[in-house]
Amino acid sequence: MEPPAPLARAEPRVPGPRAAWAVVGGALGLTCLFFYRAVFSAQVFTGRDMLLVYAPLRRYWAERVAAGGFPSWYPFDGLGQSFPGMMLSAAFHPSQWAGLVLSTGMAMKLSVLLCPPLALLGTYALLRLYAVPRAGAFFAGVAFAYSGYLVSLTSSLAYLMAGATLPFALWAAVRFLREATPARGAIAALGLAGVLLAGDTWAYAFANAFVLLLALTETGARAVLLRRALGLVALGIGMSAPQLFAGVAVFARGAPGASSVEDAQRWSVEPWRLAEFLLGPFLANPTVERAAPEELVKSLLRTGGFSTLWSESLFIGVPVMVLAVAGLRFIPFRRWAPFGAAWSAVLTLALGSALPVYALLYRVLPLWRPFRYPEKLVVHLTLGLALLAGFGWKAVVEAPERQRWTARAAGALAGVLALVALVERTAGAWSHLFVLERWPQVPAETLAALSQAFSTAGFIAAGIALACACALPGLADSWPRMAVLLALQVGTSFTANEPLILLGSEELLDSPPTFIETVRAWADRNGDPVPRVASRIQRYRLPRFEGFEYQDSVALMSRATLVPDSPALWGIGTAEAYLPAASPRLLRLQDTDPRLFTELLPFYGVRFSAYTPADYDALKHKPGPVVARDTVFELLLVEHPEARPRLSLARPRCVADAEAALGLLRDASFRASPEAAVECGDMRLPSSGTGPLNGRLRVERDDPEHLVVDVDTPEDSVLVINDAWQAGWTAWLDGAPTLLLPANVAVRAVPAPQGSHRVELRYRAPGVQPGLWLCAATWLGLVMAEGWRRRSPRKSGAPAADGR
Repeated sequence: MEPPAPLARAEPRVPGPRAAWAVVGGALGLTCLFFYRAVFSAQVFTGRDMLLVYAPLRRYWAERVAAGGFPSWYPFDGLGQSFPGMMLSAAFHPSQWAGLVLSTGMAMKLSVLLCPPLALLGTYALLRLYAVPRAGAFFAGVAFAYSGYLVSLTSSLAYLMAGATLPFALWAAVRFLREATPARGAIAALGLAGVLLAGDTWAYAFANAFVLLLALTETGARAVLLRRALGLVALGIGMSAPQLFAGVAVFARGAPGASSVEDAQRWSVEPWRLAEFLLGPFLANPTVERAAPEELVKSLLRTGGFSTLWSESLFIGVPVMVLAVAGLRFIPFRRWAPFGAAWSAVLTLALGSALPVYALLYRVLPLWRPFRYPEKLVVHLTLGLALLAGFGWKAVVEAPERQRWTARAAGALAGVLALVALVERTAGAWSHLFVLERWPQVPAETLAALSQAFSTAGFIAAGIALACACALPGLADSWPRMAVLLALQVGTSFTANEPLILLGSEELLDSPPTFIETVRAWADRNGDPVPRVASRIQRYRLPRFEGFEYQDSVALMSRATLVPDSPALWGIGTAEAYLPAASPRLLRLQDTDPRLFTELLPFYGVRFSAYTPADYDALKHKPGPVVARDTVFELLLVEHPEARPRLSLARPRCVADAEAALGLLRDASFRASPEAAVECGDMRLPSSGTGPLNGRLRVERDDPEHLVVDVDTPEDSVLVINDAWQAGWTAWLDGAPTLLLPANVAVRAVPAPQGSHRVELRYRAPGVQPGLWLCAATWLGLVMAEGWRRRSPRKSGAPAADGR
C-alpha cells in the first residue's frame, strides 16, 4: 500500500516522545471514561461466557500454577478434555498471570480493560506507518477500540483479546516487511502468536492471510516481500507452537468443529443488522436486558436457534463511514482495490447462511470446518472500516476541495438518513418490510416500540452526519474541528455501546448457590474429588430481585440451574460437553442421540441433576429422589442412586467398535449389570460369570493428570475409569506399560488380571511438548541471528524497497 504523502500542517507541533505519551495517556483516559462503571466500582465482567467459561477456566489455571503444576487436563467438562487443546483456555497467554496475584474476577477485569488501549494504540501505530496524521490515526483507533463489536466482546474474553491484538500484529508485520531484521521478526511473530495465544484460531488464520496480502501490496520487490511474509508466518507458528500444536492434535482426532453446516452457520450476521454500522443497536433494550430481548431475537433474526446474539452491537459510527467514503473517493483505486476485495470477501463470509458461500467452503475445505459462527468475522470488518477512515482523514486534509466534497457527502447522507427515519415514523416502511414480514403476529406495542427505536436511531444518525458536514470544511487547519469530529465519534460510540456492557458482583464467582453446597457436602462424605451434575432445565421462570438488574438475575439463575460450566468454579464437573476440545466420541453421542445421552448420564457418573418442579412432575419414571429444593428459583435437585462411581471394576465384554458398544448401552439390563463394553481390538479379555465383582480399589493418588489405584480383584476384570477417552493418556500395570482401551463408548478401561496390582495413568497433552521445543528453538534462533547481525558490519536488514 502506498497512501498519499502526509501533510505537514496536519501534524501537531509536539516532539515525538511527548506526542507518543499523549496518545498513550489519551487511550488510557478514554478507556477509564468509557468503562467508568467497571473502573470506578468493585464490579466485574460477568456477561454470558465470562461466568460460564472464562471464570472457571482462569480460576483452574491459577490454582494449578499456584500449586506448582500446569493444567494439561480439565476434568470439569465433558468427562474431561485437554486444557491447552481447547484453545480459548489461553493456557499460554500472559494475561493468565494476573490470576496469581488477583482474584479471578479482578484478573479478568484487568484483562478486559487493557484491551481497548491495546486496540487503539495498535491501530494508531499501524496507520502512522502510512503517514496518516496523528489526529486521523487516533480517530481510527478510537473507532475500532470502542466499536460495538469489541464492546460486545467484553462478555467473551478470548475473542476480545485476539481482536485487540490484531492491529498490533499487523503493525509489527508491516515493519518487518519493510526491514527484515531478527528483532523486528521477533516482535512481528510475537504479535501473530499473541492472536492465537489469546484463544481465537479464526482471527489467527485471518491475521496470517492479511500478512500475505500486505506483502502483495507493499512497495518493493514482490518476491522479497513474499519470502519475508512466509518467513514471518513460519516464525509466528514457531512462537505459538505449544498452543497451536495442542489445538491441531485435538482437531486431528475429530474435534472441535461444527457437527453440520447448519451448526457452523449459526450466529450468522443478519443482513438487516448491517444498518447497525450507522444506526447503532436499535434492537437492543439498553435499560433492562442491556441486549436484544429474547423474543425479538427468536422472532426476527436467524441465529440458528440461539435466543441471544453473538454481538449485541455492530455499531462503528457515522463519522467513520463518512471518512471511509472519502477514502474510497480520493485514494487511487489500484491502492485500495485489493483491500476492498478482501473486505468484501470477509463480509460475504460473515453473512453466513444468508449467502451460499460459507456453506460451499464448509463442504469443500475440511480445514474450514473447525470454524463456526460467522459473526466472529465482524472484527475484521470493523477494523477495515476504521483503517479506511484513517486513510480517508489523511486524504481529506490534503486539499480544501476534498474537505468540501466530503462535507457535501455527509450532508447527503444526513438527508438520506432523515428521509428513511421520516418514512418509518410516518408510514412504517421498515416495520412492514422487515418486522411484519418476519413476525406477522407481533404485538402492536412491540411493533410500535421497534418502529420508534428505528426511526429515532435514524434521526440521531442524520444529526450526527449533519454535524460532520459542518465540521469537515477547514478540517486541515483547525484543531477545534478535529476535536469536534473526534468528540462526535466518542460520544456516539459511548451512547450506543456503553449501556451494553454487562457487570455484576464478584460474589457471583465466589459464593456457591444452594445446590452446589449440597453436592459438595455429598462429595466430602464420599471422598469424590470431582462430583458430576447435570442441568435438565429447558425453560424456566426468571425471578426478579429488587435492586438487581435483569442480567444479574440471569447470572444468578445460570448458577442455580447448574448450567455448564459454572459448577466448575466450585470443583464440580459435568458429563455434558460445552467446551470445544471434548472427546469426539462423547460429542457424537451427545449430538446424535440426546435422549439416550440423558439416560446415560448416571452411567457416566452424574450423581445429581437439576429440574424445575413442572419438568420433574411430568416424568413418568422418576430418575431419583429430590434431595434439595431452591425455593428462590423454584428448582429441584434430584439424586441418581444408581450413578456409577468414577472408578469401578467390571467384567469386560469385548466389542468390535464404538457402534457395537453403543448397541449394548441401549439395553437397560446391560447398564445395570457389572459388565463394561470394551473395544478390545486384537486382545481377547476373559470374562466369566454374571455376578458382581467383589474386588477392592484404593486410590493412592488422584491428580488431574496422574491417577494411581491399587486394585485387588478376585478374577480377571477391567478397571473402568469414568473419564473421557482422549489421546494423551497412557497406562501402566505394576510399573510396566499396559493397554488403555475404550470402554462404554466414551470412557476408558485398563485390563486388571486376578490378584493385587497397581494401575497408574498419566496424561500429557498431545502437541504441547514438541510445541515447547519448537518455540524455544525459534526464540533461540532469533536471539542468535540478532546478535550476529549487530556484530556484523553488513546491513542485512535492507528495506524491501531496495529489492535486496
